[in-house]
Amino acid sequence: MFHNARVPLLVLLLALASQPAWAQRDLTGMWRPLARNEDGSGLDGDYAGLPLNPAGRMRAQSWAPENFDVPEWVCRPHAFDFSVEAGAATMRLSAIVDDPTQKLIALHGRLSMREQETTIYMDGRPRPPDYVRHSWSGFSAGEWEGTTLVVTATHLKEDYIRRWGPMRSDDATVRIRFKRFSPEYLRATVIIYDPVYMAEPYIRTSLIWLHDPDVLMPPYPCEEATETVIERGTVPHYLPGKNLLPAQDPKVVDQFGTPYDARLGGAETMYPEYIKKLGPFPRPTNAAAGGAERGQ
Repeated sequence: MFHNARVPLLVLLLALASQPAWAQRDLTGMWRPLARNEDGSGLDGDYAGLPLNPAGRMRAQSWAPENFDVPEWVCRPHAFDFSVEAGAATMRLSAIVDDPTQKLIALHGRLSMREQETTIYMDGRPRPPDYVRHSWSGFSAGEWEGTTLVVTATHLKEDYIRRWGPMRSDDATVRIRFKRFSPEYLRATVIIYDPVYMAEPYIRTSLIWLHDPDVLMPPYPCEEATETVIERGTVPHYLPGKNLLPAQDPKVVDQFGTPYDARLGGAETMYPEYIKKLGPFPRPTNAAAGGAERGQ
């Protein structure tokens, strides 16, 4: 009887050994982004909710909109971790498999927003040395935590986390947690660890996609052309205290009446408890200038 009882158990163990780990999920395929609420007040230059340290705030306040017109930055791509936040970011994930062994080497990701791509190594290879040249996607390695794919990227170029000044440095480590809910939905949560510009890790649940095999991956062609009045070699910037972005003007009010102090950002502005501190802050009274409102 004891021998017969072991047979079903042996069959079960053999079946489990021949299958992938139960917690892993297939994330490959075409993913269509769903609409999401925009964060922030809608005023350019609002850093509320960003854990900027003094260096990060100074760097953000020195940024000028003319940076987008610098000839050297024509066709500049987004970083992959920035593009996963974009509402127009259709995504394709595909597997890179070693044919002789049929083992998964990596996942290849492509986002339609600025045609950004990444390779997520799944074979446990070591990270390159610190001196290796940085790139927009850096070096990414993935591992499974239950049903969540955790992707850790290093060797990244400096890039913005908002398109009005706040940056992450090239010393930052970016972690993206991909979680698939049922067959249809995929969520990305981005965590940025930056010892240069941030006082604490910055966490944002960026986007949710819907699995859609019929969605098209549109091209995003860009050809370099000099169509700007900014001369080559120019570095547009604001000096301390001279920032002209609307949210950096204490006299300009946003649609929520956010106090100017809150718009300066900092780690404490990320937490709900900060709302209790808003009461004593003086509130601006003037209307926001046209073009500073959300969507313009």
